Amino acid sequence: MKNILNLKPNTIIGDLYEGSIVLDSWKGFQSRQGPYCAKDKQFATGELKVFIYGNAIDYVKISSIDQINALNFLFENQEHIKKSLLSALQNELPELTALYDDLTPSIERIEDFSSVIGLSNIHVLNSEKENYAYVGYEFGCEWEEEHGLGIMTHKDKIISIGQADTAFDCWTTFEDKGTIEMERESWKRKHSQTYKFNQDDPKIKPWWKFW
Repeated sequence: MKNILNLKPNTIIGDLYEGSIVLDSWKGFQSRQGPYCAKDKQFATGELKVFIYGNAIDYVKISSIDQINALNFLFENQEHIKKSLLSALQNELPELTALYDDLTPSIERIEDFSSVIGLSNIHVLNSEKENYAYVGYEFGCEWEEEHGLGIMTHKDKIISIGQADTAFDCWTTFEDKGTIEMERESWKRKHSQTYKFNQDDPKIKPWWKFW
């Protein structure tokens, strides 16, 4: 698999480009590289799948400088980002307990998460703010094997925590940027026939979300 750090901006990548990255900070957590974030071996090696979502330019989809900036930021600040993700997750333990009761792990230190979760995929979206793309982290976890765990970020800021689809939910990023109404209207125009048929708005956020 291609080293994602070698990807250059303005490269034609199509809808979705797949590569890999080695993040030593995630070594020793559960290895969740199986189908649908399932366990595939005992401990993670730090090598992870990365998906880059193409930015539409004319008739092609390319990588952006904002996405490259985000990739470099997450690699250079991986330990700090890991601690931010786990600290935010620890703060949500009361909400997890309300949802999952006895399945909720007992976590006293953020290091304790290493035995109950594993980072499976990283999603670099085609949505950006202040020259950095939004990045979603998709996990497998012990308390929700079917739907997993997802965390959306901008640099080292936690935007949203929810099920796995939170890690690639662009509507969460639009909400954070304050462009949600504009994007909703754009979606309606683009899908006008479907929208008239069922009068459904696009998905704004996952139903299962802690804040």
